[in-house]
Amino acid sequence: ELGDKTQLAVMTQTCKFGRPWPVFLGASIALSATTALGAVGGSVLGYLIPPVVMRMVAALAFVVMGVLIWRESAKQEASCDAALDAAGACADPKLASRRARWHWTAFLSTFTLLFVAEMGDKTQLAVVGLTSKQAAPWPVFAGGALALVTVTALGVLGGQQLCRVIPERLLLRISAGAFVLMGALMAAGIL
Repeated sequence: ELGDKTQLAVMTQTCKFGRPWPVFLGASIALSATTALGAVGGSVLGYLIPPVVMRMVAALAFVVMGVLIWRESAKQEASCDAALDAAGACADPKLASRRARWHWTAFLSTFTLLFVAEMGDKTQLAVVGLTSKQAAPWPVFAGGALALVTVTALGVLGGQQLCRVIPERLLLRISAGAFVLMGALMAAGIL
């Protein structure tokens, strides 16, 4: 999972919202839920929903998220242009207050995006495979979930560092392009 689309999505969400905890919790819960589904009933789910359908839904989710991120960067740019402080930085009080409280949009969009993207993903399929070889699914679930939560933490930390180096508006636009590109690659079956 290191360097995978999941970690890139976590880094992007962290930069987009500037709220690491809601992103971390949303991603961790989504990844743990998909791991649990893989450990308990992944093979049944695979029979009910064809992998190509899950791949297309995930691809669409990435493209939609890219468009929403691009739209957010445009709104932020317009808002900041109207409220520059003496140093030329954005002094919009709405943006400052948005970051001062729990951000449900960050949590819910991260959860939804990663839950859909991980359904039928190679990690979930690996959990299904390992579970089929073991008598007890819970150790497989615990190991898989712990690994994914650790990778999520690294993605959040990396996202925070990235936001310090690259201006937020530019990073949002790069992220938007990356999401649309990942969605297209997923739709084509490359990712």
